[in-house]
Amino acid sequence: MAVMLGLGLWGLDRGTMWRDESATYQMARRTLPQIRDALGTVDAVHGLYYLLMHPVLALRPSEVTMRLPSVLAAVTATALVATLGCHLARPRVGLWAGLLYATTPVVTHYAQEGRSYALVAASATGATYLLVDAAGLAPGTSRGGRRADRPARGPALAPGGGAALAPGPAAGSAPTPTPGTGAASRPAGRVGEAAPGIRVRPAVRARGDVPRLEPGPPGGPEARGHAAGWRWAAYGGVVAVTALLHVFAVLMLAAHALTLLVSRAPRRVWWGWGSAAAGAVGAVAPLALAARRQSAQIAWMRHPTPGRLWAVVEDFAGPSALVLAVNLLLIAIAVIRPRRRSLTAVALPLICVPPVLLFALALHRPCFHERYLLFALTGIPLLAAAGADRLAGAAAGRLGRGETARPAAAGADPPVGVLADGAPGAGVDRPPRAVAGRLATAGADRYRLAGAVTGRLGRGKAARPSGVVGDRPVRAVADGLPRAVASRLARAVAGRRRAVVAAAGAFAVGCAFVWQFPLHQREREPLSRQDDLAALSAAVGRLTRPGEPVLYDPPKERRIAIAYPRPLAGLRDIALATPGPASGTLYGVDVGPTELLRRLDGTRSAWLIAADEPEARSPKAATLTGHFRLAYSLCLPGIRLEHYVRTGLAHGTEGPGAPPTEDLGGHAADRGQGPLRTSGVTPLTRGFEGGHR
Repeated sequence: MAVMLGLGLWGLDRGTMWRDESATYQMARRTLPQIRDALGTVDAVHGLYYLLMHPVLALRPSEVTMRLPSVLAAVTATALVATLGCHLARPRVGLWAGLLYATTPVVTHYAQEGRSYALVAASATGATYLLVDAAGLAPGTSRGGRRADRPARGPALAPGGGAALAPGPAAGSAPTPTPGTGAASRPAGRVGEAAPGIRVRPAVRARGDVPRLEPGPPGGPEARGHAAGWRWAAYGGVVAVTALLHVFAVLMLAAHALTLLVSRAPRRVWWGWGSAAAGAVGAVAPLALAARRQSAQIAWMRHPTPGRLWAVVEDFAGPSALVLAVNLLLIAIAVIRPRRRSLTAVALPLICVPPVLLFALALHRPCFHERYLLFALTGIPLLAAAGADRLAGAAAGRLGRGETARPAAAGADPPVGVLADGAPGAGVDRPPRAVAGRLATAGADRYRLAGAVTGRLGRGKAARPSGVVGDRPVRAVADGLPRAVASRLARAVAGRRRAVVAAAGAFAVGCAFVWQFPLHQREREPLSRQDDLAALSAAVGRLTRPGEPVLYDPPKERRIAIAYPRPLAGLRDIALATPGPASGTLYGVDVGPTELLRRLDGTRSAWLIAADEPEARSPKAATLTGHFRLAYSLCLPGIRLEHYVRTGLAHGTEGPGAPPTEDLGGHAADRGQGPLRTSGVTPLTRGFEGGHR
């Protein structure tokens, strides 16, 4: 979380906003009735986001304030990714997954953008976490979300009255179990198991190694069913909110359905998930219909090719070639040889299903873009971290390190982990035999007397029956105490080893971040976005004079004056009929051609700010033709600034705002605009697609 917070705040103030951020800036600053009216005509898919940003920008309307919610959402998503890794695998997997997510350049890109995509990613990750909890997908939970009875830690309980074991007799003598209350009337079970019909809850080590019963689930089946219902209700609510933030986030339901299918979820889990999913779909259906009516906003998109899918993979798992190759290798290891099947069942559908479904939908109606799929990125760091954990475990096993204690063979001493924790396979590494032998020899004389004394004092008390662990009687305290010390030593060694492995993985993620550091720097520059409205506004302000008329064609180019009005404050927006807030639109409504010519009567010149799109035709430029002539045209990043003077005026009388002429060759001739001149502003080079949504 600290890493993501630091990366999110680093370079947050770029000194400018781009076109989509300007839409957030102006919509969120309107009154609630004005926002409601505008959503009926445009940007319905971002309606909830605008409502959330309304009180934020009311505190302080600035670029940094507008981006702070995205930073906090990215921090939340990072914490949820790490939590998923811990629940589905182990703590170091969660640590690595969180660091991988935080240091991915595309994550920091949207974390520093005043749009809804970082919030969608955080909310979708929260929905995935609630799915894991409600469906019981994490190891150690039963299907339905209730924590399963875990192996007992510490001394086991007698099958009888559940009394703790008293210290046994001296070494070499077999302990005699004392039946607890009602023990004689209960059937005996197999060795190492509870008797049939008896539910034994796990024992938890308490102070002084005295076991106590772990509290079971409160209430009966009805109470547990009620709790499961609330879990599914929370899941459905979060899914609905996520889809209301952006409608394409509903695709995560298909990924979650595949997760349940692969996990072989029982019928009650399917019933709970189906009810929650149906409620979420019902809540978002009206928004989907409204978005379909406003689909002209994404008319700039084109039908995708398979290369677009690969581009998404590069952005999410890379984007540098080395980091991309390593991540894909780790993901392949996690998928082909899974060590954490529950993690694979959750993460793999999340990164595969939504992109494929959106790609298929885009073949019918173009709507494919990486930002709509940011919520699916969660699965990539989880699988990469799981693959790294698989490699670390294999390396440790090959070197003889990190192997768990094996069950005791017939006639051999049981593992230390079993004697110390009472749970075979509890994951405690067996200490070296030499260490255990030295500890036992050094303490034999010391504990023999203690064993004899405690054996006499403990007669008549409940004792552990023989055969609870393996086929051998449980050793007396005289042997148990040295083994406990050895077990603690083994735990310390194993814990230190795990810490070293976790630190090594974190260091590897840090190296990947350093390798991609230039990409992170580039994301914090104004050129990282499609346009720089602050620079455009300043450039137009330098070239124009107060009182001159200006036309915006199409009206969306008015966003320059809306985002940064000060340099253009002296210009007359001569084509504007009704401003955006009053008309229920983003950029206002313009007058018709006849009214425009009437308003231009008596003017000697006019400025035209037009979209720099080769296929776009400028209706306002066509209106000016015949009454005005094009004096010069200036190509700025994303726009064309054209200066028209009235026909009949002598050359050189167009005013002092003309930039130095520099012919750019055939580019202007292709548009039939005459010589194209530039003020030296370099166009953006990063490949963006235009539009707004």
